[in-house]
Amino acid sequence: MPEDVMVSTDIGNINAVAHSYLRFEKPRSFFAPMSFGNCGYALPTIIGAKAAAPHRPAIAYAGDGAWGMSLMETMTAVRENIPVTAVVFHNRQWGAEKKNQVEFYNRRFVAGELDNQSFAEIGRAMGAEGITVDRLEDVGPALQKAVDMQMNEGKTCVIEVMCTRELGDPFRRDALKKPVRLLEKYQDYV
Repeated sequence: MPEDVMVSTDIGNINAVAHSYLRFEKPRSFFAPMSFGNCGYALPTIIGAKAAAPHRPAIAYAGDGAWGMSLMETMTAVRENIPVTAVVFHNRQWGAEKKNQVEFYNRRFVAGELDNQSFAEIGRAMGAEGITVDRLEDVGPALQKAVDMQMNEGKTCVIEVMCTRELGDPFRRDALKKPVRLLEKYQDYV
């Protein structure tokens, strides 16, 4: 990624991985929902950041579940001429939620699978560019191409990264555990 990039991430494992690996040299470069749990955060946030700093590259990272909450804002970016790059990790599931269910409910899960259409094609239908990546070695060149289009041609691009359904560790291992109530007045609320 460019040195002066601004990045927003959505909630879920995307957020946790970004916190672990991304490093920034400039202030006001990383926007994340943290523990608020607001699904669909990445794209509208990076559109706002780009509007505030149009001279900086702007990239949103989201999983396909969270992306479904805000993908329509691609039209806003195109219509209002606020070019951004969206990277969508397409593993056809609500990965963090599914992993928690698998671990806490004897490998059973419900409503964790997604049957999505191509997000690159949906992006193109909204007037953006769309790139589908299905090989790891193509991720970097696709990102470079999208950022170049953003900065030099004023184009929004949706990069759809096809992923396996392998479940990673959830970013919150305590998500389904009963809370520990330390104050006496809350002891009955478990």
